[in-house]
Amino acid sequence: MTSQKVVKSTNFSGVARIFSLVLLAFFCALFVHLANHQFLASENPAALRDGVSVRTADDASYIRPVLNFLKSGVWKGSSPGVGAYVLRSPGYGMAFGVFAYLFGEANGLWAMVLFQLILWSLAVGAIPFLARGLGLKEKISWWLAVFIALMPMFYGFLSYTLTEALTPSLVIFFYTFLFLGIERKQKLLLVSAIVLGLLILVRPVMILLVISYLPFYPVLKKRLLSVLLISLLPIFLWQVRVHRFTGRFDLHPIYQSDTADLYRPLHEAAWGFHKMTGQTGVEFHQSMSLLWEAAEGAISETEAVNATIEKLHGSVIQTVSREELTEVYAQYIAVLRQQVPYQLANQPINEPLLGEADLTKQFDSMRKKYVSENFIRAWLVGPVTVVEELLLHSNLSLYLFQKPLRGNVLIEALRGLSLTVHLLIYLFAFVFLFRKKSPRSIAIWLPAILFFLYLIFVQRGIEERYMLPYLIPLFLLAILTVISLFPERVKGIFTQT
Repeated sequence: MTSQKVVKSTNFSGVARIFSLVLLAFFCALFVHLANHQFLASENPAALRDGVSVRTADDASYIRPVLNFLKSGVWKGSSPGVGAYVLRSPGYGMAFGVFAYLFGEANGLWAMVLFQLILWSLAVGAIPFLARGLGLKEKISWWLAVFIALMPMFYGFLSYTLTEALTPSLVIFFYTFLFLGIERKQKLLLVSAIVLGLLILVRPVMILLVISYLPFYPVLKKRLLSVLLISLLPIFLWQVRVHRFTGRFDLHPIYQSDTADLYRPLHEAAWGFHKMTGQTGVEFHQSMSLLWEAAEGAISETEAVNATIEKLHGSVIQTVSREELTEVYAQYIAVLRQQVPYQLANQPINEPLLGEADLTKQFDSMRKKYVSENFIRAWLVGPVTVVEELLLHSNLSLYLFQKPLRGNVLIEALRGLSLTVHLLIYLFAFVFLFRKKSPRSIAIWLPAILFFLYLIFVQRGIEERYMLPYLIPLFLLAILTVISLFPERVKGIFTQT
C-alpha cells in the first residue's frame, strides 16, 4: 500500500514537473516574441505581416499557395510559371491552411503563431526524455531543458512564417519518439516515422534525418522498411507533383526556365561561379539586384557592372580578365532587359531569351577555369568563409536584440553567453569525432554533420537559421561529450550507467 502511494506521488510529481517546464517554455517564448512584436509595431510596422507575424521575402512562397488553394482549389503561388505550383513543399502551408480555413487569413496568422509557441513549449517538455535517451541522468536532463527554455537563441523564429518556426520542435519530437521506441515500445517508432514524414514535407532537406534509423538496424530489422516508407511517403507524393510540372525530381525546384524573375537557370550558373570564388550569398544577391536595376533603367549599366566586379575577390580578375567580366555582366543585363516586360506583366517566359543559353555556358566555363587555377580558395577558403557565417553569431536574430536593445548591458551579456554556447556546440561536435560513440549519439551527429558539410561545400549561400533545427540535439550531444572528458567517478554523477 505504501509503495503504491509512492508510485502515485512520483507519477504526479513527474507530470507536474513536465507541466511546469512546458509553461516556463511557453511564457518565456511568448514574452520574447510579444516584446519583439511591440518594438516592430512601434518602430517598423511594415516588417509585420497584417500586424501579426514577422514579414519575410519567403512569405509569398509559404503562405500564398495555400491562400490561393482556399479561394480557388488550386495549390499555386501568384508568380507566373510552373515554379508557382511547386516552389515550396506544402508542409508549412498546410499547417497554416488549417488555421486560415477556420479563422480567416489575419486571425489564422494569430492562430498559427500561437500554435508555433505551443508546439515549441511541448517540445521543451520532451527534452528531458530526449536527454535521458542519450544517457544523461534525470536531474541534469531537467536543468538542461530549463536552460533551453530560457535561451532565446533556440527559439528565434516562432513569430515568423518560416519553416524554422516548426522544424526545431519537430526534430525534438522525432528523436524523442525514436529513442523511446528503441528503449520501450517499438510502436513509437511508427510515431517517429510519422513525425519525420511531416518534418520532411515542411523542410525537404531534413530528409537527411532518415539516416538516424540506420545505427539501430539490428533492432529495427523487421520495422526498418515500414518506418522508411512512412517517413518518405509524403515527400514522394510531393515529388510526383514536382515531376508532373517540371519533368524532374527536385527537393527545391527554385530555378525554372519560364520564370520572369531572377531565378532562372542562368542565375543558377552565375551563382555556381560566384560561390566558388568565396563570395557570400548576401554579396551575390546584392550584385544580381544591381544588374536587375540596370536592366530596369534605375541605374546605369556601367555602374552596375563595375560594382559587381568590385565585389569579386582579386583572384577572379587575375583568372578571368576584367574585360571578359565586363562583357559577361553587360550580356547579363541584356538578358534581364528581355525579362523585364514579362515581369511587369506577370507573365511566364515561354520562349528562349536571346543570348541566355550561351551566357549560361560561359558562367559554367568561368567556374571550371577559376576552380582549376584557384583550387585552395575554391575548396578551402570559400568553405571557411561559410563556416564563419554559420558559427560566429549569437543566434539572437530577433529585431529587439539587433536594434532597440543593442548595447543594453543585460542583452549584451545574453549575446555573449549565446555566442559562447553556439560556438561550444560546434566545438564539441568536432570533439565528438574522437570520443566513444553510441548508436543514439551517432543518430544525432551524423545527419547534422552531413547537413553542415552540405552547407559549406555545396550550397554556400546560407542564413544563420539553417542549422537551427539541429541545434538542440547537438547541444545535448555537446553536454554528453563534455561529461565524457571527465574521470569515471565524475561521469557517474551526470550519466546513467
